Amino acid sequence: MRLGCCVTPDLIDAAAAAGYDYVELPVAAVLPERPETEFEPVRQQLRSAPLKPEAWQFLLPPELKVAGPDVNWPRVARYAYTALRRISDLGGAVVAFGSAEGRYVPEGFSTNNALDQITEFLRVCAASARSRGLIIGIEPLSQSRCNVINSVPEAVALARSMNLPEVGVLPDAFHMAADGHSPLDVVDAAEWLTHVHIPPTEAIPGDDNWTREFAEALRMADYDWRVSVQSDWAEPQDMTRALERVREYFGDAA
Repeated sequence: MRLGCCVTPDLIDAAAAAGYDYVELPVAAVLPERPETEFEPVRQQLRSAPLKPEAWQFLLPPELKVAGPDVNWPRVARYAYTALRRISDLGGAVVAFGSAEGRYVPEGFSTNNALDQITEFLRVCAASARSRGLIIGIEPLSQSRCNVINSVPEAVALARSMNLPEVGVLPDAFHMAADGHSPLDVVDAAEWLTHVHIPPTEAIPGDDNWTREFAEALRMADYDWRVSVQSDWAEPQDMTRALERVREYFGDAA
């Protein structure tokens, strides 16, 4: 497995110094709703960075909804097209669709209708991703964060219903453990796995066994792609300590 680090662009150098294989950046970094003239300096900065941004997170800004009565589909489509085009141009491979605020189902709104809207949004993304070699990973979020798509089986059911090669599933160890889900859920999801998020291992709810079982379940699923460590990183040296611990579980020699 290749180990990456979720950072903002100003911390790419620190992630490289810590020894990560790649970085995962927020989609907002590519300024999806700003003109090309404003994006060009970002393009140059990231192309010359010491680590490639192979993965991307926080697909939607909080105010851009894809569920509920206030979805602005023209804006959503423009945003997705521009974001994914720019991400591909920078060497991106996978984009996480967590976006708790964007997909949150408002009170009184039908969950089934919201899932239809989310499916349509993923189809819009898939259409832009198709010619660019990108994959969108549906990230289940804990019930404390969002009220729809809260487990790996639910994400798999959605991906399976769409049956598009550009749409897969992204398990997040923190959210799975927080809701008491089994690490073995990723084994049943094997054919849909496209990316993985973990926090620094000591931040995973539960005991050490959960983390070890999660890492072993990924191996049982023959998952050998990227695993991104996700944290707010109070200090750059925290990245080094996190990588050392994560390698104990997810490194090739684990």
